[in-house]
Amino acid sequence: MREIYFIKSVDNSRWMPPANPRQPWRYGMGVVLGIVLLGGGLFAARARYESRENGYRLEQLDREKQQLVEANRKLRLEEASLVDPRRIDWIARNQLGMTTLAPNQIFRGPDAAANALVAQSQHASDAVVPSRSLAAALP
Repeated sequence: MREIYFIKSVDNSRWMPPANPRQPWRYGMGVVLGIVLLGGGLFAARARYESRENGYRLEQLDREKQQLVEANRKLRLEEASLVDPRRIDWIARNQLGMTTLAPNQIFRGPDAAANALVAQSQHASDAVVPSRSLAAALP
C-alpha cells in the first residue's frame, strides 16, 4: 500500500493576535515583582545569617567573660594573700634579713628640722649604723 501526501500551503498570518499595548507593562511588572521578591528573600536570609553569627559571637564573649571573671577572682585571692602583714613580716625577717629597729634608731619630732637637730646632737659612738630594718621598709 502506498501512502499519499498532499502539500497544502498554510497561511497563519491571519491568526496572529493583535498587538496588545499593555503587554510590555505586564512583563515589566513581572520582572520588577520578581526582583523585589528576590531582594526581600536575600535581605531576610542575610538578617538570619547575621543573627546566627551574632549569637555565636555572644556565646564566645560569654565564655571569655566567665574566664576573665575566674581569673579576676584568682588574682584578688592572690592579692589578699600577698598583702597579709604576717606574711610580709616573715619574708622581711627570714628572707631579707631585716630586724626590728633599736630604740636609739627611732627619731620622732614635730617636723624635719627637729629630726635634723636630734641627729646632729648625737655622739659619734651613738651614731646610727645603717642597717636593713623592717620598720624602715614599711610605710
